[in-house]
Amino acid sequence: MKPIAIIIAALLGTTSVSPAAAADIVAGPNSWLVGDWVLCKNPDKSSKDAMHFAPDGTGQVISAKGSTELVYRVRGDRLEMLANAKSYAIPITLTIRPKRDVLENHDEDTGSVTTYVRKDGPRVAECDA
Repeated sequence: MKPIAIIIAALLGTTSVSPAAAADIVAGPNSWLVGDWVLCKNPDKSSKDAMHFAPDGTGQVISAKGSTELVYRVRGDRLEMLANAKSYAIPITLTIRPKRDVLENHDEDTGSVTTYVRKDGPRVAECDA
């Protein structure tokens, strides 16, 4: 089994999705997340990136250096992701704001908060990154 398949199975707890379950995912409670999210506020001036979330719990982090596969799940007000960086699973947790229009990355080292907003959403006009 490929490393990303193992990561997906571990995160989602299954290796296959029935057609009925797939339809549930698309119309499910996390359908608000599906699509493209862009870096909006970037106080640390780290490399600009974006994220794409698919309905099946997979996605990508997209940067100037290329893209990195990920798997995700929503748990309460947290978006938990595992990124596949050179066959290593890198955990990333973002906080979901209550209106589900902003994802926040809290950097424990610098204390700053980087935010992401939907590429096609109204909050993109507030971005400075």
